Order: sequence, then C-alpha cells, then structure tokens
Amino acid sequence: MQCSNNLKQMGLSLHNYESAYKALPVALMGATVSALQDDGFGWAVSLLPFIEQNNLYNRINPQGTPGVLGEAAIFNRLYPGLTMVPGGETVLPTFKCPSSGLPGVVPATWTIPGAPNAAPTQFPRSVGYGTNDYKTAGGSCRGDDSVMHKILEARNVKFGQITDGLSNTLAIVESSYVTSTTNLTGRRSAPPAPANNFRDWPTWIGAFGGGQDETVRTNGRTNSPPNCQCKPTTMYQAINDDCAFSYHTGGVQVVLCDGSVHFISESIDQVTWCNLYSMRDGQVLGQWQ
Repeated sequence: MQCSNNLKQMGLSLHNYESAYKALPVALMGATVSALQDDGFGWAVSLLPFIEQNNLYNRINPQGTPGVLGEAAIFNRLYPGLTMVPGGETVLPTFKCPSSGLPGVVPATWTIPGAPNAAPTQFPRSVGYGTNDYKTAGGSCRGDDSVMHKILEARNVKFGQITDGLSNTLAIVESSYVTSTTNLTGRRSAPPAPANNFRDWPTWIGAFGGGQDETVRTNGRTNSPPNCQCKPTTMYQAINDDCAFSYHTGGVQVVLCDGSVHFISESIDQVTWCNLYSMRDGQVLGQWQ
C-alpha cells in the first residue's frame, strides 16, 4: 500500500509539474551531445519541489546544469572541490518501496542476489547516492515513444501529445534491481559465472554517478518483461537492464499518465506491455488487468 501511495504521489506531482511548466520532465537533463547523452540529473530531481522537497532542490541547484559538457565538467563547474552532489545522499521515502531489498544508498560492494560473489560497482562515483525504486517509462517496441526522454532527444512531452490517452500510457514503474557487467548482452548471467561488477543502480539523482540512462528509465520491449524473468532472490539472472522490477510477488506496480496506480502481472502479454509503454501506437489494449 505504501508503494502504491508513493506512485500515486509521483503521478500527482507529474500533473502539477506539467501544469506549471506545460510539459513533463525529461528523463535525464544534462548533456546534449551524443557521446554524453547518458549524463545528467534524473527526472526525480525535477519532481522534488512537488513532493515538498524545495530545500533539497535548491541545494542541488539543477538549473545551473550546462547543456554541452560531459559529466565531469558539469560536476566540477557546479560543485568545485566536492566529490558528491550536495544532498544526493538523502534517502527519500517517496522514492523507496518498503518491500525493496536495495540499500538506502549505493554501496561500494554488493552481492547481487543469486550471484556467487560480491562485486564492486563499475562506477565508483555512484557510491553513497540515495537509491530509487522507481523509473520512468522510456521506450516501447516501436522505439523511444514513451513519455520521458533524455534531453538530447529534445522531447519535453505535453499531456496533450499522448494520443493513446492518459489512461492507456505508462508514466512511472517500479524498477528495484541491479545488473552485472556479465549480462550486458541480454543473456542470463548464471552461477558459477562470477560477477565482475554491478551497475545500473537506480538513483533518484540521475546519472552523475554512472553515466547510464538505465539508472532512471526502463523500456517495454519484447526483451524487457516485468520482473525480467527472475525473482528478487535470483536478480543476477535478469535478462537485461531495461526492465520494470519489484519485490512484490508476481508483478510490478505502475502509475499511468492519468495518475491511476495499477498492479501488472509479470505474465502480461508482451505486446500489450509494449503498447502500454507507447504514447502513440494507436492500438487497442483490451483487457490487461
């Protein structure tokens, strides 16, 4: 119930944000050049003033982000002499599902459940940042046609552009899992293959600590089913790094663009799942709950 309430609050915050700025947040705000497109603050930072976190938002000062610099240059300009974004270590209850097994902040070393060994993070700068059990809907089988995107893609979506209807389009989904560098090709990692590193740890701050858009968004493609064909105890065997994922048995909770919260079974038809991610596919969803 608390997880559902979190999603409900985020859905309301998206509506308030869109009303204030006439568009939804971007998934990653920061670099506007291709080689650096996965750098920047995440969508959750944009929502901070709308979840009663104005002081934290002002402390972070994301409005000062240069648009054409890489991660290190952005960081050093905004926070000279510091090693972390001020306030980035904050654990925010709105972004944490009580059922999640992820620590409150990114650890330096962690054992992905089901892996035969502990492993360090691939991105040391991510250590210490507050984690997030929720990500945006980023793309469907038809490409990046969901509601929140990287700033490079120059698509601040308005609710009025969601032609499939707000009640047929995903906004934010649970995604409480971590992947290994041994399963980047979309193949399962399975013991006894050791985990060399862990990566893609979901953080609300964005990609200052890793430069990976998988820290903030998911996809609904055919290789990205809910719960990634594994369980919290077998997370190491996730088939890729783009899935919705929860610690709730049998499925994930989501909030649609109309603000309604739903539990979606991990056995949902994959075409239907894909269509829920798309904001403009024109397909009839049919019965999906």
